[in-house]
Amino acid sequence: MVKIPDGMREAGKERRRRERRRAIALACHERLAAEGLAAATLDDLARDAGLSKQNLLFYFADKADLWNEAVVAAAEVLFPVLNRLVEGEAGMRAIRALRRALDEVERVLPAPLAIWLDGPHLPGATAEQRSRAVLPQTRFLEGLARALAVPRTPGLAHQRLARFALQSLLSPRREARAHARSGLVPPISLAAELDWIEAQLVALASGLRVLREDRP
Repeated sequence: MVKIPDGMREAGKERRRRERRRAIALACHERLAAEGLAAATLDDLARDAGLSKQNLLFYFADKADLWNEAVVAAAEVLFPVLNRLVEGEAGMRAIRALRRALDEVERVLPAPLAIWLDGPHLPGATAEQRSRAVLPQTRFLEGLARALAVPRTPGLAHQRLARFALQSLLSPRREARAHARSGLVPPISLAAELDWIEAQLVALASGLRVLREDRP
């Protein structure tokens, strides 16, 4: 009989635990997106995951720990999809593709998007959770910067525009969620605001391309 080294056994247990935590967090996405961290109860979240409250707390220290894992899982779901939807576009078309991609994600993955909008701030998160939350976005932004720079190598300006474009197209959606929860009517429609932002971003991308082409 082959004896499995203790280190490999522990690594396997830790991997299975991480996978289980992620699966539970994904199962809780709908409620967390609808109710938020403060309103969602551990009893309801455990029920959504098919667990008892006691079993839920075996995997998570508290509700904040579950929320942090839910935000990480949202990033791991969202950004690869966004990357696939924007991939292959270049320059100004990449900006338009990003707008369409976010609209599509909002339609087909509303819960992960809502959680990402509500919480990139992770209360009491571990360094590993913060790293996992940031990495998918970082990879996406690197790809978007390359798309904006085609056919050149992306520079600092492309990286800044990529980050600004994503933040600019997410911010009105975040504000719309806040208005919906408060019962206030937003000053202008979300679609109209996103149209205006998209136009400004396209103009910035066009200006950046012209500036780069004018350089020797």
